[in-house]
Amino acid sequence: MLRIAICDDNREDRKSILDFVCNYYKMQDIDAQIDDFESAEQLLSVKESYDIYLLDVIMPHMTGITAAKELVKKKETPVIIFITSSLESAVDGYRVNAAGFVLKPLAEKDFEETLKRIMEQNFKSREAVISIVHNRIPMELKLSRVLYFENRLHRIYITLRNGEVLSIHQKLNELQEVLQSQPAFLRCHQSYIVNLNHVEALKDTGFLMINDDIIPISRNFYKECKYVYYHFQLK
Repeated sequence: MLRIAICDDNREDRKSILDFVCNYYKMQDIDAQIDDFESAEQLLSVKESYDIYLLDVIMPHMTGITAAKELVKKKETPVIIFITSSLESAVDGYRVNAAGFVLKPLAEKDFEETLKRIMEQNFKSREAVISIVHNRIPMELKLSRVLYFENRLHRIYITLRNGEVLSIHQKLNELQEVLQSQPAFLRCHQSYIVNLNHVEALKDTGFLMINDDIIPISRNFYKECKYVYYHFQLK
């Protein structure tokens, strides 16, 4: 999941930025935790770091440029997007290796274009995918889109976050080997592999998914699944 911080002292601008960024990642079907801050001091007081920072340049007490310099000390290569009404300020931003700029007045199209470029340049390799053949068409499927895999009638049915279901010819054991390097994917039943990123809760009857589906857990798998699930939540 991407972690994104927005910092702007203007409440209306901050809300607009939040809406634009949320809309972009929702349209891209990418999990993103987005936090907003009204001052650079408030942002810098937070211990954890973010993958992407959207900073207003002109803020009272501490500017976005100054805040960026502090962020560079905390994180080797933070991805910083400056939001400014001044081209002169944008020039200053290059001194802290800014990844992009968005000019005010704010426009959603500008955010879409900037975020698209930032994602391609900095995060494309993070998107884990598997190669599948659906309806005789080869495709690369982003694993972040998958809720769970179900083995049924000699086919594997893949339920996605948007409600779509894909079907492929493959054995679940073979798929499990392909997913071996992905700790979020857990074999919980002879017929199911779930994506723990999209599990809402562990119930006595199985995993409750974010779409309200209940995925059964075999008796032989339950103890291991409970252990893996709770340790996964603590990461």
